[in-house]
Order: sequence, then C-alpha cells, then structure tokens
Amino acid sequence: MVHGLLEDLRVRIVMLMVVVGLASAAIVPAVSAEEDATAAAGAAQAMESAPAPPGWIKFVGKNLIMKAKGTFHRWRIVESSIDPASLEDAVAVVEVDLSSVDTGIERRDKHLRTPDFFEVETYPVATVRVHSPRPIEDPKSEHPRYEALFDIDLHGVEKTVEGEIELISADPIVFEGELVIDRTDFGVGPKPSGWSPMTPKAEIPVRFHVEL
Repeated sequence: MVHGLLEDLRVRIVMLMVVVGLASAAIVPAVSAEEDATAAAGAAQAMESAPAPPGWIKFVGKNLIMKAKGTFHRWRIVESSIDPASLEDAVAVVEVDLSSVDTGIERRDKHLRTPDFFEVETYPVATVRVHSPRPIEDPKSEHPRYEALFDIDLHGVEKTVEGEIELISADPIVFEGELVIDRTDFGVGPKPSGWSPMTPKAEIPVRFHVEL
C-alpha cells in the first residue's frame, strides 16, 4: 500500500513538472515577443522626432506593367565602427522606420503599411547590420568598392544578404551601396504570380547613400 502511495505521488510530481514546463514554454516566448515589439515601437517613435537621416535609402518595386520608386524618410545609424584605413573590420547598424515609406502615391503607401506588406503596427522597424566588407578589383571604378554582408531583420525574419558598398569619401566618410532583397524571403507581400500581373516582383533593388 505504501509503495502504491509513493508511486502515485511520484506520478503526480512528474505531471506537475510537465505542466509547469509547458506553461513556462508558452509564457516566456510571448513575453519576449512583446518586449521586442515594444522596443521596436520605441525605436520608431524616437526616429519621428530625430534629426533628418544622414543620407537616403531608396528602392524600386516592379510588376509586369509598371514600377514604383520608393524612399524611407526616417532611419538612423545606431552603431558604427569604421576606419577607412582598415575597412575589412568595419561594422554599421541601421534602423529604418518602415512607416516612413513614400512612393509618391498616398493610397499605395497606406497599403504598404498594412499586414499585406510591411505590417508596421507589428513590425515598425527594420534593422540592418552591415559587416565583413571585402575589396572588389574594378579598374573602371572611380572609388574603392567592396562586397559586404547585410544581416537584415525585417517583418520578424532574419536573413543575411550580399551587397556592395563604395567608399565615396574618406574624410568625411561617405558610402554608397546597393543590394537586392527578395521580399518573399521576409514574408512581405504576396508571392509573384503569372495570373496577377499587378503583383510586385519578388526582387527589390535597394540603393543607399550614407554620410558619417
């Protein structure tokens, strides 16, 4: 009888531990996600009152019929470690306020902010970390050019994309660069379809100019 009671107690303890474990697994990610969303919203609010960004970020979206040129008016450099004499070790982190998207048509911009595309109420900020530049031999280029890696956190998805940067000036430090983002990799917008010529293509070229 004692053995039976001990076995029953052991089972109850195990069940209690399982329940506590499941509850912890369910609660901790939810809190973390909420904290991340709060931090992103705070970053977006900070950019609304911040000075004009040190340059520009532009992109082009195309479908089978037309193309739209866009700009992000609010973004900021939150970290930079760049020495023109040793660019291989350079790192820069940029935050972009996605609600500042501007394609010149207000109705289209409002649509881009909805869950159909950027979903800015949930994902207000995109973060880009640029690092690991490597020289490109290009005798035709007027300025030094580099391949670089872009760690992109967009729409709740993190991916690394390759791109290029060009050192326009060493004093002051001025960069220009470009990369191509596949928006479907980040769950932004519908997948392209031959049945819908108005659907934007997946590949979005992005160009930028930054003055440090």
